[in-house]
Amino acid sequence: MKGAVSKVLIVLGILLILAAILWWAIAVNALVKLPNDVDVENKYEGQITYYVDPATHQPLPEGQEMTLPLEVSQKIVALSDGFDSSRGPIKEVLELSVGGEAQPPQEFVYVLDRKTLENVKDDRAYAWSPANVVNREGSYYPLFPFDTSKDETYSIWKNEIGKGVEAKIVEGKEEVDKEGITVYNFKISFQDEEVVEAYVKGMGLPTALSLEELKPTLRAAGVDVDAFMTLAAQVMQAEDLQALQKAFQGGIPLKYYWSMEQELSVDPKTGTPVDVYNSSETLSMKVDMSGLADLLGIVMKYKDDPRLGAAINQLSGLQAAMGEARKVFSYEYKSTQDTITASVKEAKDGAGKINVVKVYIPWALLIVGALILIVGLLIGGGPVEETGEEKTE
Repeated sequence: MKGAVSKVLIVLGILLILAAILWWAIAVNALVKLPNDVDVENKYEGQITYYVDPATHQPLPEGQEMTLPLEVSQKIVALSDGFDSSRGPIKEVLELSVGGEAQPPQEFVYVLDRKTLENVKDDRAYAWSPANVVNREGSYYPLFPFDTSKDETYSIWKNEIGKGVEAKIVEGKEEVDKEGITVYNFKISFQDEEVVEAYVKGMGLPTALSLEELKPTLRAAGVDVDAFMTLAAQVMQAEDLQALQKAFQGGIPLKYYWSMEQELSVDPKTGTPVDVYNSSETLSMKVDMSGLADLLGIVMKYKDDPRLGAAINQLSGLQAAMGEARKVFSYEYKSTQDTITASVKEAKDGAGKINVVKVYIPWALLIVGALILIVGLLIGGGPVEETGEEKTE
């Protein structure tokens, strides 16, 4: 009887141990992935400063910049109907309130690898408009990866510049306790990266300045355009004057650049950002003077003219100054306390579910299987019963 029980226990123990191994190898990969019920809202508060009048696009005098309170709502939801076993689309909607006035919402869709939380190439992924399909392959956002490491750097997607930027651990405060969980602090920093065309169009920013729009800036720099053109008509040859007038009629192109300094806390188990505790972003504008290089060559032929010379020398020096970046606006913000608390709770819940799959179930199978195997071996390890011949001897 003991032998039969022993065999049963041994087989059962081995099966449970094998089940634990198979669970780690197969079930963990199948079950630990982006859930299809993501539905969170994060709120941020701060302020925005305008250096250019948003209505007229004219630079504001130094000391007269407009600073207004800023509130941001970030809604992130899973588009569950588009989920399959390997990919999951996530929609992000940003709603901004500037000085109490709601701004048009901004909408984005990301398609993530459900196991790694990395963005993948997918025609459903877009920025601002479904017509603006974006390939974010190889970058992360809105989540960091499962089991985020403080020893790694990660490419985090930034829509305004249309590419991933490096996020690395904050030296000196790599990991801290935040409302009962250990988080890793990461920093994202870059300067003057060119802004994508879709953002410029979506925000209604001008792509060129006419001569009329440039006159106040030039006048502030000491150049009276109307007086210069009057003198030019008297001094320049007809073909040169015609080239000058044509160039100014076409407008001067503008380029936009984005800068960012941000520090945020990430739950390493789930890859969930739980606190953006320091963030500053700036949009700058440059007048693209490259198209006027040939024109300047024409104008410089008259630099020794007693009537035009002084103004031409001013224009020559102004070319470099006009090409320097000017701030359009900058804003600073951070997570509200309610958002931090809710994000920590979400991270705890997610980490608990992951631990059940990755730790509790397989270890329970392994420990119970090992105990049953040991009991089976002990039961079957008693003295061997003597045969009839051995007893006779």
